[in-house]
This record gives sequence, C-alpha cells and structure tokens, in this order.
Amino acid sequence: MQNMFKAWAAMAFLAFGLTASGCVPLVVGAAVGVGGYAWIQGDLVKEMDVSAERLHVAAQRAMRDLKLAVMEDTGDRLAANIHAKFTDTTDVKISISAKTERTSTIKIRVGLLGDKEKSEIIFNAIQKQLGMIE
Repeated sequence: MQNMFKAWAAMAFLAFGLTASGCVPLVVGAAVGVGGYAWIQGDLVKEMDVSAERLHVAAQRAMRDLKLAVMEDTGDRLAANIHAKFTDTTDVKISISAKTERTSTIKIRVGLLGDKEKSEIIFNAIQKQLGMIE
C-alpha cells in the first residue's frame, strides 16, 4: 500500500512539474502526433514529405476551396506564411518552413488560442490538394 502511495505521489509531482514548466502540451502533442500531426500549444504541426514550395501552393488552393479570405500571402522556396480569415473574422495563420528540399513543416493556428477542429479541416483540405487523401 505504501509503495502504491509513493508511486501516486511521484506521478502527481511529475505532472505538476510538467504543468508548471509548460511542457504538457508538448508531451501530449508529441504522443498524439505519432503517425499524424501534433497539437502543440494551439498549433497543428506536421512534418511532411513535400517541398515547402509545393506545400505552399497546396495551402493557397485549400484557402480558395474553403473560401477563406486571404489577407496576406508571402513565400519563397524555403518558407511561406499565409494569413487568412473565416467569414466570422476568425484568424487563420499558416506557416511553412523547409527542413530539406523534400521535407517541410507546416503549422496551422486558427484563432487566438487555437481551434483544433477548424485546423483539422484546413489541414485535410491541404492534404486533398496534395493528393494525399480523397
């Protein structure tokens, strides 16, 4: 019984320590991200096997398909940023950065704190443009 209490106390202490240091979203996001994407502090984050340039084009097309108002769109071969808005004026920020010539990272944030459901809709629209899903 005492060993069980010690184990419980150690887990509680660890959870408190991670929460206090701000690491919980990273740990939880990394666990969720195996084989998919990570949800890190309000951002949907995914490393993809596609160039930053091609991912940027897919994101532009997804914005058109979703009928989001694009406020700003900048990009080159190594990085891109898109700022758009939903019809309810909720902000959408997409950041793309090249890791290698054939690999890039995308970050999607919807709203101030992050909206997971809307971020997933945008991510799925981008994947559709890349031909990754039907």
